[in-house]
Amino acid sequence: MMNEYDSNYFCGDFEVDNKIMEAFLDDMIIVSGTARNTMLKVKKSIGGSALFGETWRGYLSPTKNRTRSKRFKNLYQTKLMDDHPDMIEVFKEFRDIYFPDFFYTQIMINKNFPCPPHKDSSNVGDSYLISFGDYSGGRTIVHYEEGKEYLNSRLTPITFNGSKYTHEVEPFEGKRYSLVYYNNIKSWQNKLLPGIEL
Repeated sequence: MMNEYDSNYFCGDFEVDNKIMEAFLDDMIIVSGTARNTMLKVKKSIGGSALFGETWRGYLSPTKNRTRSKRFKNLYQTKLMDDHPDMIEVFKEFRDIYFPDFFYTQIMINKNFPCPPHKDSSNVGDSYLISFGDYSGGRTIVHYEEGKEYLNSRLTPITFNGSKYTHEVEPFEGKRYSLVYYNNIKSWQNKLLPGIEL
């Protein structure tokens, strides 16, 4: 599955690369924001769910603004992107290896966060989901018209339209990370800053 290019972080072996990504995620503090806490409250000591990428929300609090995006007009970097700028290239390289033609603006990072049934109404088109860690259970359940599909995103990246289909995570035991790569900008080409190539 490895593409021909210079790799800095991963080797192209799926199992090894999953362990490498897990180690990177272990170094990040994943704390849920208000919207995710509304969906499901998880103790900070256990995990959380947070965005990495660009967002329309220009403030972190009434007294603290976000950093303006270096890629898109009128968008801002999430706190995780500010705190871990090195991860921009890590996440991009993983994408380049395992789903190279997929365009994304954000990544939802989940740590021990068993998402209840929901739709991602602001997503544009399909998302890619991949999971990491030593856990049992934790499959992703997608509710299609013809019935539920149970998908194991630890074995391979999975893709589905999260804005169209309700999805959830079944109960699990152990440490479970997941990354959801997705786009939430409908006319992203028109928002690109001059001289930026994605």
